[in-house]
Order: sequence, then structure tokens, then C-alpha cells
Amino acid sequence: MSQPDGGALHDMPDPVAVRDIELAATKDLRARVLRSHIPGSPAHASSDDLPDTWHLGAFRGDRLVGVVTVFPQSAPGHSGAPAQRFRFMAVEPSEQGGGAGTALMSEVMARARARGDRLLWANGRDTALDFYVGLGFEVVGDSFTDATSNLPHHVVVLAL
Repeated sequence: MSQPDGGALHDMPDPVAVRDIELAATKDLRARVLRSHIPGSPAHASSDDLPDTWHLGAFRGDRLVGVVTVFPQSAPGHSGAPAQRFRFMAVEPSEQGGGAGTALMSEVMARARARGDRLLWANGRDTALDFYVGLGFEVVGDSFTDATSNLPHHVVVLAL
């Protein structure tokens, strides 16, 4: 059987499935994608150990292709508004642009809304701002250099 464009169905990649994962499952992808330019730098933060922190993985078949970590934290300039912050958003380079990041963020948004959160936010790398803006995030404030990665970032905020 073939598709309208002439390609065979078996050429279609497996769909992306998002599910809960353990912290340990995030570490390799975090380190390779987000810390490769600073060998030996831990891809860990104190927020990983908070009781309300949750981790999601994007899978294509059995292969983990993306990760994100989320935890409750007020957004800058929005003290008191229920919010979730996400960190360590990482997608395999070969999978970037293939829907894994969008699938992860769609699940994060849905869960944050279900929890009653009003905002979702992160310190987003400037290289990823187009991705976040495409999902409806607003880029807030001036660029800053992240102390760990030494890369330019902006705060990104999404009203839920």
C-alpha cells in the first residue's frame, strides 16, 4: 500500500508518545543535548529533587527522543499566580523538528491546566525562542546569559 505522495506506509516514522519517566531516564539526553559544550557539567538542578517535580519523556517506538522536567514555581513578575516552570527541555538532534518537542509541550500544557495552573514558564535558550513563540509563549524582558550554560536566554511565559 502506498501513500498519496507515492511513499510506502512502512516509511512513516512511529508516532511520538509522551509518558511519565523517572529522573534517571532524563540524564543522558539532558547531558548530550544541553551540556555537550561543557563536558563534566551536571545536567541536574535542585528542582529535580522537589517532591512535586515531574518528568516526561517523548518516545518514538521504544526510543526515548525527548525529555522535559516540570515543577511548581511562580513566574517572574507574576507572584501568587499558580504556575509550573519547565527545565531541561531536550530533544535528540536527529528528532528536532519531528514533533517530539511539540508533543512534550502539549502534554505539559494539558497537565498544568488540569492542575489549575495559570502560567507555564521557563528560561528558554535564545536558539529555541521561535519554537516557544510558535506554541504561544511570550518572550519577556531582556536577554541574559545563563550562569551554567553560558548561553543567552530569555524568560518565556504562556498564559494557560
